[in-house]
Amino acid sequence: MNKHELSKKAEDLERQLDLQLEVFKKESESWAKVGGAVLAGGLLAYGGTRLIKGKKSDKRKLKSSANPSINKSRKIKKQKSSFGGTLGKRLFMVALTIGQAKLIEVLSKKVNNDSPK
Repeated sequence: MNKHELSKKAEDLERQLDLQLEVFKKESESWAKVGGAVLAGGLLAYGGTRLIKGKKSDKRKLKSSANPSINKSRKIKKQKSSFGGTLGKRLFMVALTIGQAKLIEVLSKKVNNDSPK
């Protein structure tokens, strides 16, 4: 290879690199927009829940060393386990499994009907 062919090859490689960089910039721009939308949605959801629930004042953190009788009057309530929460999760898993089985059944019928005979 002589210098002329090498310079042509170098120019061609530079053009290809420029095209690849342009494509990368366009794709990263769309990903940045999607990421920004997801971030904005998360912030809106967080702000909405904070607005609805209100700011919690944790009375357990308000300990006064000057007056220990106040600390004794505040009792920390234990969280009770919920039967409804676990039942809901289990029902959801059962419904998901049934739906998955029906979907597989429908798809297998489609494949069997579409297969050439």
